Amino acid sequence: MIQIAVKTLGTLARGLRVIETIAACQPIGLSALCQELGEDKSALQRTLATLHESGWIRPLPDSPPRWELSTKPLIVAGHALDTSSLPARARPVLAALRDETGETVHLALLDEATIVVVDVAEGRHLVRTALRIGQTHPPETSAAGRALLAHLSPAQRTALCEVPGALLDPAEYERIRARGWSLCEGAVQEGSTSLAAAVTDAGGRPRAAIVVSGPDSRLTPDQYAGIAELLRDAVTRLGEGLR
Repeated sequence: MIQIAVKTLGTLARGLRVIETIAACQPIGLSALCQELGEDKSALQRTLATLHESGWIRPLPDSPPRWELSTKPLIVAGHALDTSSLPARARPVLAALRDETGETVHLALLDEATIVVVDVAEGRHLVRTALRIGQTHPPETSAAGRALLAHLSPAQRTALCEVPGALLDPAEYERIRARGWSLCEGAVQEGSTSLAAAVTDAGGRPRAAIVVSGPDSRLTPDQYAGIAELLRDAVTRLGEGLR
C-alpha cells in the first residue's frame, strides 16, 4: 500500500463511508444510517445534504426520507472501466472467450485485499452463471482467488485471506501456478464450476484473473483442458505490457 504523508480530510472520508453504507443498505433512513456508522445525526444530515446536492444520492418520497444512490456512481464507474487500461483491453478478450465457450466469462481485479468483479460477458445459454459488477470473490475458495494466490508467497496468501485455515496446501498452489489455471467445483456456489487464470505483470505480480463459469452439468471435466488452454492464451495476451 502506498503511504501519502499528508493529513486526510475527515469530512470526505465520512462522505465516502456514507455512500458505501447507502449502497449496501439502500434504501436507508437517517436514524438507521447513524446506527450503521456510529455518527451523530447533525453531522450525517450535512453529509446527506451535500451528497444530494452533488447528485450522488436521492431521497425516496417517504417521511422522514430514506436514501438510495443515484445513477451517478454507475456513470463514474462506467467511465473508470472504459478508460482503465486493463479492463478496457480485457473487454474484447472476455467477449471472444465467451463466444468460444458459450459460458459466462468475467474479469476480477485484485485490489489490495479484495478480489472484485469489474466486467462480465454473459453466457449464451438460458441457464448460466450470473454475476454482477462489484461482486467480490472469497480468495480461499474461488477459482479467481486460487489463481491469484498461486502467484503470491505463503505469507502474502495468509495476509490476504479472512480464513487462512481454508487455504489450499502450498503444493497445490505450486501445481496451479505451474499448469496456469485453477478450478472451483461448487465451493462458492453449489452446482457451479469455474476455471480461472491469473493475469500477471512483467514482474510476475498477479493483477487480475479471467474466469469461465457455468453449471457443472455442462462444464464437465472433459472440457477443462480445452478451456484452460483458452484461458492461458487470454491472460498471456492481457499480461503483455503490464508493469
